[in-house]
Amino acid sequence: QSESAGVAEIEVTVLSPTGQNVPVKLTQQDDYEHSIEFVPQAAGHYKATIMYGGEAVPNSPITFAVQSAGGKSDSHASGNGLEVAHRGKETSFVVFCPTTPNVQIERSDEQAERIEPRIKNMGNNQWKIFYTILTVGRYEIRASCTNRGPLPGSPWNISCLDPAKVTPIGGWGSLLDGSGKLVLPSKIVFDTSMAGPGELTCYVDDAEVMVEKQGNGKSVLFLSDDGLSKGEHSFDLTWSGLPISQSPGFVYVTGMTIGSDRVVLTGRGLTTAQVGEVSHFTIDATDALSGKPEVHMSYDDGETLPVTLLQPRPNELIWLASYNPHKSTGGPLSLEVEWNGRIIKGCPLTIPVGPAVDAAKVLCSGEGLRNGVVGREIKSWIDTRRAGPGELTAHCAGPRKVAYCELYDHGDATFTLNVKPQEPGRHTLTIKYGGQHVPGSPYTLRVVGAPDASKVRVYGPGIEHGVLATFQSRFIVDTRGAGAGQLTVRVRGPKGAFRVEMQRESQKDRTILC
Repeated sequence: QSESAGVAEIEVTVLSPTGQNVPVKLTQQDDYEHSIEFVPQAAGHYKATIMYGGEAVPNSPITFAVQSAGGKSDSHASGNGLEVAHRGKETSFVVFCPTTPNVQIERSDEQAERIEPRIKNMGNNQWKIFYTILTVGRYEIRASCTNRGPLPGSPWNISCLDPAKVTPIGGWGSLLDGSGKLVLPSKIVFDTSMAGPGELTCYVDDAEVMVEKQGNGKSVLFLSDDGLSKGEHSFDLTWSGLPISQSPGFVYVTGMTIGSDRVVLTGRGLTTAQVGEVSHFTIDATDALSGKPEVHMSYDDGETLPVTLLQPRPNELIWLASYNPHKSTGGPLSLEVEWNGRIIKGCPLTIPVGPAVDAAKVLCSGEGLRNGVVGREIKSWIDTRRAGPGELTAHCAGPRKVAYCELYDHGDATFTLNVKPQEPGRHTLTIKYGGQHVPGSPYTLRVVGAPDASKVRVYGPGIEHGVLATFQSRFIVDTRGAGAGQLTVRVRGPKGAFRVEMQRESQKDRTILC
């Protein structure tokens, strides 16, 4: 399936178990779908490599097993060596086969590094396979028996891991107290980039602790003391089931908390608010460790305003606070945040409340609200002068990618919106004022690919030499793959121009008969 990959040539090669090329039939079933067929001549492992436009497609090459017709199924393999390998340590699994099995171990990426296994006869049709991998990564194990074909489950995809490379940034020493103990609550950022393709798992007293996986080989672990009694608690840290050697076996809860001066407030909702518009701010107590916030908000006239607190990650001491003022006549709002019963630094805060925003009075215009071309800016104009003070936002999403949006403020409550799509297809443009949709939002934009005249094909007798009496003047213009554009055809002869008629079955048909 190649609909989102553009137009390019597909190449498929299939290698037999002996390394010979196998004839392949490639059939185009639809504009973007192709089927691949071949007839295996022998049992074993076959490897298919699929290239699109000269580049390998994701997960290529693909290895799969072909069983012999009517073969016995009592041959099989089992053992931890078919699941995971520890870098630099000998790993093994057992094969049940009447004859010496054929075993191949190969790295799955473009390096295709081969690992030589050691095979030991254990008797009773049992064979123990030993191997040692020195480089972390993903590997493929293929095993077969003579005259019986591949074993059930072959090929196996395994990961070679090095749990010793899972280390906290700054080292374990930076996380321990003076007596060498890991005291909760604690936040640990791990570097796992050199440990291989695995997953970090943590348990405290047999209760799993969630791990946040970040980019660039980083994982974050938030260890809270909530619900834990004072004293020692078991701590189990593994990398895809393999223990992390330098990790402490216990964590400790002292019952002591750090003061409210470490809590930090951020967000636009701390400085201004609008009637009928939800305002937000963040309470970050990462450095304050154990505790919970309490928030109090009220008008100058004494009326209280409820504040909603949301903790996105239970193991992280960060809360998102939101409130929605219903009037501006009661004076500014007073905000007070407490941590463990103590008012944090900077509180109470005074927040002015502005009048309500009327998004229905926002005017939007321009061709950019309807259609556009990939790679070109789509412009529209927005007038908020009659809508009152508020925040204007725009967001445009395509089938798979988000389009770049830029709002240019003219300084008189009018704006120019520039949208630059990255892909063709239907886009949804959302324009909000004061958190509310403006009239017509969300808009549906039809974005087409940039025109490419080099992709247009012209063929037929009408563009070839001929005799006037029998000349056939029709020809076909095929614009498939050329993007959006206006087709223009002009024919001139010795005595001037000809009238050209163009026909197609439907408005969406990209093949035109002239």
